[in-house]
Amino acid sequence: MNWAHLKTFVWLRWRLAVNQIGRSGPGGAVLAAILTVLMTAGGVLALLIGFLVGLLALRNGDSRAVMAVWDGAIVGFVFLWMVGLMSELQRADAISLDRFLHLPVSPSGAFLINYLGSSVSLSLVLMLPAMTGLAAGLVLSRGPAMLLLFPLVAAFFLMMTAVAYQFRGWLASMMTNPRRRRTIMAAVPVLFVLVFQLPNLWNNLSPAARERRDARAEARRTISMLDKELAAGRITREEYAKRRPPTQPAPSSDEAYATTRLVNMIVPPGWLAYGAEAAADGRLWPPLAGVLGMGLIGAVSLRQAYGTTLRMYRGDFNRGRRRAPSAIPAVASGQATSARRSPTFVERRLPWTSERVSAVAVTSFRSWMRAPEMKMTLLTPVFMLVVFSRMFAGQSGAPELMRPLTTSGLAAFMLIIGMVGPVGNQFGYDRSGFRAFVLGPAPRRDMLMGKNLSLLPFALVTMAVVVGLAQWFNPMRFDHFVALLVQLVPMYLVFCLAANLLSIVGPLALKPGSGMPVPHQGIRSFYPLVFMLAVFPPLGLTLVPLGAEALLSAMDWLAWFPAYLVFGVVQVVVTVWLYRRVLDWEGGLLQRREQQILDIVGSKAE
Repeated sequence: MNWAHLKTFVWLRWRLAVNQIGRSGPGGAVLAAILTVLMTAGGVLALLIGFLVGLLALRNGDSRAVMAVWDGAIVGFVFLWMVGLMSELQRADAISLDRFLHLPVSPSGAFLINYLGSSVSLSLVLMLPAMTGLAAGLVLSRGPAMLLLFPLVAAFFLMMTAVAYQFRGWLASMMTNPRRRRTIMAAVPVLFVLVFQLPNLWNNLSPAARERRDARAEARRTISMLDKELAAGRITREEYAKRRPPTQPAPSSDEAYATTRLVNMIVPPGWLAYGAEAAADGRLWPPLAGVLGMGLIGAVSLRQAYGTTLRMYRGDFNRGRRRAPSAIPAVASGQATSARRSPTFVERRLPWTSERVSAVAVTSFRSWMRAPEMKMTLLTPVFMLVVFSRMFAGQSGAPELMRPLTTSGLAAFMLIIGMVGPVGNQFGYDRSGFRAFVLGPAPRRDMLMGKNLSLLPFALVTMAVVVGLAQWFNPMRFDHFVALLVQLVPMYLVFCLAANLLSIVGPLALKPGSGMPVPHQGIRSFYPLVFMLAVFPPLGLTLVPLGAEALLSAMDWLAWFPAYLVFGVVQVVVTVWLYRRVLDWEGGLLQRREQQILDIVGSKAE
């Protein structure tokens, strides 16, 4: 690398930053100065706190305490680092290499400046001084063996910043496609939340978690039985104390330490904490291996990031991935071909539906699969399932009829949260494409039915996952489980009838690519909120079969009769008949209002 070129790139980077602050006006310059002072003061304060913790708090502590403190620092840095990484996904390189490829300068200089500039963030400004101060305090309090912490900290930050820069470069190359860009920007925040929910998921879904839930449920049933016998006077308090199941002991500190130590040995960011513990015990090989491993990962990541950057700016990022066009065999004139072309996806015909309904359903389904807005919408139920996983695990030992009731309520909640946008504003997602339906000769009831069928796979999969998780955590009777799956069909049809009415009466114009409503649309903006509150009573009618079984159980009649399942099947037939009848009326309403709907969803989308 030419030193003069590197100095020029540094000066250019500084000049660009100054010009950017100058364009923001005096207020922006003052705000930038205040933020700079606050970040500098925060870094100095973090350095002082880390030094005092290492010098005083850990002077007499054992190696476990040293590892725990470093683990806390690593977790804090990773959290701040991931938050900053998400906020910078759309930021381009400070110095674009394509402006320098025609000049006799080395691209490595611009790459190095971009890498260092992207690494300067709040997480680095706060946590690098804190870890450096902590290492210095430990050197003074525990001896020269802790000097290995300084190369460990340097290798840790090299690895984390290099991996982050490589990840950003990969995303930048992926987001050259606008549709893919919107999908990535929607998926990354949800994945960020899911990563931090992994411990909760493991705690609820691990093989041992179900055994613990079953043991707690059995203990609660035993205690309830003993309480009744004690209240009736059939047993004494001494016998009650002997027969009462013991409380499950909490995990010991040794088990927590062993688990944390194993994670630190396996996960590369934990090598810093494991090396600090080994250095505190006088073992030198683990910290040296950590320096070598993290340094190697950082170097490889930088090398890959540099190669990716060059390929992207040279225009050959996708080279080698393009499929060669398939050769078309020559056919002699007059020769008849017996092979027929297989129908494409949009030409397929759905069974038990008319040709018009099938065409609307298949084309709408393909549109949903290609729309970034739908991908964003489908991520919401996934996130909610992760959040509510604790609710599933906490219902072990619930009464027999309470399990399908709570599961039905959660399935209805997921249906509303996930589908209120696509079904409740199905014409808004079409935007100007709604003209094709207005000009089409298909009856409007067929259009509504096709739209509802196009979203049926998404809705049923979401609700079926809820039922499956509930069955995994708290197994229900087999007939209740099957009846609950049957109940999903009338639940979705009732929801569609209400959502169709909302789409016709209160359509909303959407911003292209985001699925968010265009602002300032008057009272129509509040219709989805009112709908979410008003749709629960109609969905509650689908619980009539479960209520019938609860009534028979309370009156001790026909205990052998699976009323929930039998009446659920009857409910499906009745709901399908009602759906077809109401759909005729909604089709007429849509035909009367389609011009107003087109004015709302079409004109503002262009």
